Amino acid sequence: MPQLSSPIPALALTVALLAVPAATFGQTPTPSRDANVWGWHDHQPTQAEVVQRERAAGVAVSPSQRDSSAATVDELYRQILERSHT
Repeated sequence: MPQLSSPIPALALTVALLAVPAATFGQTPTPSRDANVWGWHDHQPTQAEVVQRERAAGVAVSPSQRDSSAATVDELYRQILERSHT
């Protein structure tokens, strides 16, 4: 590789190479998508939103059905925890 005759071109090259990555830090990052979150907004409905939409549609589940579903989920969670400890 030929040696540069003066330190100015080498300094200019170094500054240019260091300025490129620094310039990228000033840009707004593009929204990434992570599961149900993209554009920095959670697109997964909350439980309250689901209940409200079910009531509005006239398909709300009864309290006993909700309790039964919650018990099933709790049992599955317990089983997963037991398997992860063995």
